[in-house]
Amino acid sequence: MISHRLVKLAAATALILCVAMLGGTPDTSRPLKAGDFLGKEEEELIRIGFEIAPVPLNLQGRNPDLVGLGSFLVNAVADCNGCHTAGLPPNLNYAAGGNPYFHQKAAVDPTVYLSGGQDFGPVGTPTGPLMYAGPDIIARNLTPDKTGRAEGGHTLAQFKQIIRQGTDFDHAHPICTTEQLAQIEVTTNPAELPVCIPTSPGNTVDGSLLQVMPWPAFESMTDHQLEAIYEYLSAIPCIDNTSSPPPAGAPTELQNNC
Repeated sequence: MISHRLVKLAAATALILCVAMLGGTPDTSRPLKAGDFLGKEEEELIRIGFEIAPVPLNLQGRNPDLVGLGSFLVNAVADCNGCHTAGLPPNLNYAAGGNPYFHQKAAVDPTVYLSGGQDFGPVGTPTGPLMYAGPDIIARNLTPDKTGRAEGGHTLAQFKQIIRQGTDFDHAHPICTTEQLAQIEVTTNPAELPVCIPTSPGNTVDGSLLQVMPWPAFESMTDHQLEAIYEYLSAIPCIDNTSSPPPAGAPTELQNNC
């Protein structure tokens, strides 16, 4: 499952970088609308974005052009829902009867859309008698919280830093301290394992950075595209995910207090 998701991520990120090159020549026969840098080509992406949005959108106080473009990037290019929804076989993140892999018309399950919870397993160095490799990496809830801010309440500036630098503002998986490593190397009781990532010279994971999330590819996106994605994520329904196991050590991480 993990390798399948990672292959999917790699393909999606490659497509995003292609979208960044769609510039073309702007249509000078009409004034450009707010946020419209690609003329008629972007108008088509916006139209498609609204057409494929799988959930109702709240446009109050938001730029519709950015919302539509953001939907296109999130749903038609990056497939963010493929990793940020805890879909289980046989339907994955599709609604019952809407699994295209079963020759059914694709229909995303709106009740869990972008609510996080996908488990990507640990990324640390197996250590100690229990071969502990750290907590599992859990996909975050991207829906807005009660303030209307996307990705669980992060600001636009924070969102750009997350995408471009991989900053984990939630600090959900810190690196093990020397004391914690010493504990891991002797404990035989799983309940006594600390919530941290054990590293080694050959696997120097940085717990302050988002792991698995393909931000090294997304960092090449333009301000305009990131602002569009953020505007779209602000317009989707808030989901307070209480059904997926949260990241270890962060019991309310997936909950948005809608």
